[in-house]
Amino acid sequence: MSEITLDHHLYSFGERDVDALLEDYTEDSTIIIPNTIMKGLDEIKDFFTNLTTEILPPGCDFELLEKVVDGNIGYLVWHAESEDYKIPFASDTFVFEDEKILVQTVAFILHKKQ
Repeated sequence: MSEITLDHHLYSFGERDVDALLEDYTEDSTIIIPNTIMKGLDEIKDFFTNLTTEILPPGCDFELLEKVVDGNIGYLVWHAESEDYKIPFASDTFVFEDEKILVQTVAFILHKKQ
């Protein structure tokens, strides 16, 4: 079931559908990125709203390089580029519980273009 949730997450991200992305999380979910921990649906919504409108808006180049699911753990490697930003490397790790994302970590290199 974790792979179904991860596939839904990837599809929703590709569509830039924040409401659909939030379906994969609960109020107990946490996302950890460099220097920031987001907890609960409100903070997660703010994160994805910014990500899908400012950093990687519709029409950006996104390439998924690797997807691994083992039990309740998922792992992604990807890179992306938009008009204003370049992410030459990123990886996400997911911990799933009851078909939802309980914890997600995102490690990335983010460059703002001049």
